[in-house]
Amino acid sequence: MLKKKSMAINAGMNSIQTICRMIFPLITFPYITRVLGVENIGMYNFCTSVISYFTLIAGLGISTFAIREGSKYRDDCEKMSDFASEVFSINAIATVISYCLLAIVIIIIPTLKGNAKILFVLSTSIAFTTAGCEWIFNIYEDFSYIAIRSIAFQFISMLLMFLFVKSEKDVLNYAIITVVSSSGASLLNAFSRRRYCKVLFCINSEMKRMIIPILVLFANTIATTIYVNSDTTMVGAIAGNYYTGLYSVATRIYLIVKQVLSAMIVVSIPRLSALIGQKKTKEFENVGNRIINMLFVIIVPAMIGLYVIADNVVLILSGSEYVEAVPSLRILTIALFFSLFSWFYTSCVLIPCGKEKIVLKVTIFAAVANVILNLILIPIWKHNAAAFTTVIAEGISMIACMQYGKKNFHIRVSIRDMISVAIGCVVVYVICTITNSAIESLALSTILSVLLAAMGYFAILLLMKNHIVLDIWYEIKQHIRLRMSK
Repeated sequence: MLKKKSMAINAGMNSIQTICRMIFPLITFPYITRVLGVENIGMYNFCTSVISYFTLIAGLGISTFAIREGSKYRDDCEKMSDFASEVFSINAIATVISYCLLAIVIIIIPTLKGNAKILFVLSTSIAFTTAGCEWIFNIYEDFSYIAIRSIAFQFISMLLMFLFVKSEKDVLNYAIITVVSSSGASLLNAFSRRRYCKVLFCINSEMKRMIIPILVLFANTIATTIYVNSDTTMVGAIAGNYYTGLYSVATRIYLIVKQVLSAMIVVSIPRLSALIGQKKTKEFENVGNRIINMLFVIIVPAMIGLYVIADNVVLILSGSEYVEAVPSLRILTIALFFSLFSWFYTSCVLIPCGKEKIVLKVTIFAAVANVILNLILIPIWKHNAAAFTTVIAEGISMIACMQYGKKNFHIRVSIRDMISVAIGCVVVYVICTITNSAIESLALSTILSVLLAAMGYFAILLLMKNHIVLDIWYEIKQHIRLRMSK
């Protein structure tokens, strides 16, 4: 029987990993944006957005499917090995198809042909990702391994950037180095996964039953990618590399913050999938409600704080050359709320409950709305239009998913807790505004704004007896006492 792992510890490790993903860019991103320049940054991000589509083809909907279904077999090594081998084999076939399509597209499209070297380098991560089977470690909730491994390769990647990226001519070196982190981690996965199960290439009749749900999840992933990545692609195609560079800065910061805030969602997916698979509906609702209340407590003040200090963050990370990215970032802060709650409902409620077709319908509608709005608005408002359409798309997705999710998940929210969050957010806004205007140093005002706002916010929540914060505080004290007793 698999030992039940602490979701709190898993969330903590995932947060540490994500915070390191934030810290490393804080060190490298200001350097890279200045060394490579707006044009090269824009071109690089355009290439990554292109590769993302072929990564999508190779991945299908396999990771989501594997975590959902594999959670049912994780206590049986033999069944898990058979399942993992079948999923890996489907993934491998899809990867070969993806590379063939990429080669054809590069040959046909002149713009891509001119960037063939960078595209080839970036594409190597596709094969390594397939070989790594990251989803196995998610199934077994081994987030400690994932975090430690990721941090190690991020550190190596950071060192290589400073050593080998020194001028605008080194954009290819930058592409190679960015691949090192993901590909190295995937290569290590190929060896580490053996402690859980055996993974072999195979073709059998059992694989047929997986095809339809995988393809449905694949279609959902395509639609999601369209309204996530199409913004960068369409800004590049319509407005040019300069505005792509600006938008890339805003989205980079937005995605870093989003990843930090999503830690609890990521670690809860295998647990909630297992509970649904075991028909433990009451425990499923209890765990789900704890997660959604924690998200509300964390997301709202983060949005307020980021909105106020957005100009500081952009200037510190990228310099005055990218100051026009500030309005886009402020618009995207609104998308944080919609995006994360939509993510919760899709990944933690609807998909574990087998409602991937509903998710697909919602996502397609949101994606189509996003593309149409981009076509209309990007020629007028450039990168800011792309940020605005992201908010609209995420809002549509969240509202629709919440409506469909009502049948499988009932939200329980304390009014007193919501009031305490609202008052706490007012405190965050006031502290960030005053600190930002009173201190001239960008770095110092930003650090103090974050620290003082966080302290003030959680102090308010403790004073008003917010039950989520009190529960976390109690768990921390219990953990400390347990450690001291040993």
